[in-house]
Amino acid sequence: MFECKDKDGIAVVCSDDTWYNHIVAEHPEMKGCEAYVKAAIEKPYQIYQDGRNPRIRNIYQPFILPKPYNQYYLRVAVKYRQRMFRDPKGYVSTAFPCVNKKKGDILIWEEP
Repeated sequence: MFECKDKDGIAVVCSDDTWYNHIVAEHPEMKGCEAYVKAAIEKPYQIYQDGRNPRIRNIYQPFILPKPYNQYYLRVAVKYRQRMFRDPKGYVSTAFPCVNKKKGDILIWEEP
């Protein structure tokens, strides 16, 4: 589907399978929103460490989605893997609009 770099320069991939069979299948409002997900990864508002899995970072970008979700946060979960003898790589797990941030997550970076 797409590949981009996160704010730290790490490659992040969203496969067609993840996009269509997970994200759009479970969150139909995300259909056609690939560019917003990519933009959130490249220029996040906040990044949280997932409270349950240290390899997952939850990226938030407010007010980026089209109406009627323009008053919500876009939340993008990226799972990072350290690859042997190569740079780490991130994989989009899910993306969807939300009103609140996930409880138990730890803020690790915020837009200055």
